[in-house]
Amino acid sequence: MTRPASATSDPLSRLRALAAGADAAERSWSISSAGVEERVLFFFDAAAGRAAALAETAQALGMPPRLIAAWRAALPGADAVMLALRRDLRSVRLYTQYWDTLAARVRAGDRAPFPLYAGFKALPDGTVRRDVYHCLPMAPPEVFMPEIDAMAEGLGLDAALTRAAFAPLRAHNTILTATESAERRSWLLTVRRAEIETAAIARLLAPLEARPGARPVVADAAARRLMHLAGGRDTSKGAFATFYFEADPAATAAALTPATRRPGN
Repeated sequence: MTRPASATSDPLSRLRALAAGADAAERSWSISSAGVEERVLFFFDAAAGRAAALAETAQALGMPPRLIAAWRAALPGADAVMLALRRDLRSVRLYTQYWDTLAARVRAGDRAPFPLYAGFKALPDGTVRRDVYHCLPMAPPEVFMPEIDAMAEGLGLDAALTRAAFAPLRAHNTILTATESAERRSWLLTVRRAEIETAAIARLLAPLEARPGARPVVADAAARRLMHLAGGRDTSKGAFATFYFEADPAATAAALTPATRRPGN
């Protein structure tokens, strides 16, 4: 891909400057048979008018213009926008969020599934994918705990510790979304509003220290607030489990390390 001259000048510096103004950030670890993938995400209130800067930064980092155009087309009605990357910058993702619209529907008594996020993803193998995350408003533990149990079992985690760590989760303090397409079937549970003990998550994930590349997941669990967890299967990495932790935007951007360029970029 040929980038405009304005976009080729030090894209990492551009990213770090953008991240310094983010409203929030997360660091996540996706674990699968392919290994452990570290990603970061920067969150911006849509009212701040940062969409153009996100688009320019994503293009500078190698996202195809047609995918950026699709993300721009999804902006109407969005109350937040996000930029996510692998730590080595070999995957670039743009997201939209529609929380305000969803919340208004629920207040009006409508609990039908509704899109909460849309993700536009340039993946490490050069393919692109668009995922829509449908929220299941006020989903009770009976809906999401079997997914958590299955995820924990797949990672070899203790079932009793899993139930104890996530005992505080209820319909009113979690947000469940589901994504299903030809490329992906997954769930994402937001738990940042629940009073989950950091120590309980660290105990639960401690066995991952023996898994190649997963020791930093346990370190984050012991030191950072758990924001979301997810699981499922997709065509790029098979079955996976992902843990998302709160992070500082500027420090997170400073830790990004470019890998060699992808073919064609």
